[in-house]
Amino acid sequence: MEEALREAFAAAPQNDAEIIVHTLEIRHPTFVDDAGRLTSIFVALDRVDFVAQLEIAAPVRGGEPVTFVAMAFQFTLPPIEIAPRPQIQVEFDNVGREVVDQLDAAVIDGRPIRICYRPYLNGDRTGPQMSKPPVFTLSEVKVGVMKISARANTGADLSVAFPRELYKARSFPGLIGL
Repeated sequence: MEEALREAFAAAPQNDAEIIVHTLEIRHPTFVDDAGRLTSIFVALDRVDFVAQLEIAAPVRGGEPVTFVAMAFQFTLPPIEIAPRPQIQVEFDNVGREVVDQLDAAVIDGRPIRICYRPYLNGDRTGPQMSKPPVFTLSEVKVGVMKISARANTGADLSVAFPRELYKARSFPGLIGL
């Protein structure tokens, strides 16, 4: 997390430049633009559209400025507890027909739908305020007439053994006698 974002979270914004703008990118291989290029659905938790530059390492339109369409959404972070698979809840309200159609096609396709969370500062649109924005895989997607809800997994499976390698005497003879 960038220092400017830490400061914005810690203090009440003094001006518009310090306001945090939460954005989500919804990615799927079936999302293509009119030119046939891979694209994503970009939304901002704001009342007006928000234009900002993506990080260079972004898999879709990396380093390019994109328009995050203003949309009401909320996401609930996982509780701070040990769970085998941390999940967040995501809900989008007042979703347009085009977005609903794209998500319907993605759900039917069956390949994973991913979302990427990027916080920006209103005064710094040159890149997100996280060096590596987190990516989640959507599951249990429910598409309604005006609302979309889903769960998103972080991809971290905490139910597996760590470390994954089993230390056996045959492979690690130095363990004998300890």
